Amino acid sequence: MNWAKRTDDPSMFAAKQVSLRFIVSILIVHIFFTLVVNLVLFANGYLSVVAKSTHGWITETLVVNLIGLILEVVIFLGLIAKLSPIDVGLFKNKLIRGLIGILLFWLAINVVDILMTLFFTNSSVTFNNNIFRNPNYYLGEFIAQAFGNALLEEIFFRGFLLVQIYLFLRRVKTHSARIVYAMLISQAIFAAVHIPNRIYSGLVGIDFVYDFITLLILGIVFALLYVFTKNLFFVIGVHSLMNVQIMFWDSSFTYTATLICVLLLTCLLICFKRKEFRAQKSVDLSFY
Repeated sequence: MNWAKRTDDPSMFAAKQVSLRFIVSILIVHIFFTLVVNLVLFANGYLSVVAKSTHGWITETLVVNLIGLILEVVIFLGLIAKLSPIDVGLFKNKLIRGLIGILLFWLAINVVDILMTLFFTNSSVTFNNNIFRNPNYYLGEFIAQAFGNALLEEIFFRGFLLVQIYLFLRRVKTHSARIVYAMLISQAIFAAVHIPNRIYSGLVGIDFVYDFITLLILGIVFALLYVFTKNLFFVIGVHSLMNVQIMFWDSSFTYTATLICVLLLTCLLICFKRKEFRAQKSVDLSFY
């Protein structure tokens, strides 16, 4: 199936299938790379000079995830598995709509944040001057997510792993059940892959359990957004805004407002797409 033919195919499940051995291999590579990043590069501050020399515009997070993108996406998925960008969810004709969706989602977060501030504190809203005083800090962290961490994780766990597990579940005859199983398996792996990082960070006991459950839920939410919107660019932006909040206003409700918007959007998509999702007989779930 050539590029020209498949560029017009909107199905996220029309990807080229890889072997189970390859999936296991790249998961091992991903885990090993994560361990090296956390236990060697971050622990010893080898990349701190990059952030200092660029005044925070290029962060350690961006550097290591760019390396991860080259290693896992370009070399393993592209050169070794010979997957095209659309095999991992990067449909170029959806970039503009994804960017517009991200902008609208960001504006919605700011609106909810303002409303929460006014309602719960009864105080006036003050402009966040740090956006202009320290743009390198705010934008540098967001750039590190949009072009680094969130980009790599969405391509790997949603664009690649979710779809590949779906393709392996041929014995599950109904499309909706197949997607649900693929979501649960792939996002459980997403949460499990973060375990070494959490152990290194010092999480133990019930805090560790809560964190694992939170990661699993967030992974499922991101997967749902991808399945219903079929736009990985949009999900990358949502993921980035979950990790780094850039707000117009000083507020203590920023993360809560972001979480509310993510959950509200997911619920709305489930409600609007439920009938279509159940009735769909093919592998394509059209968002447009």
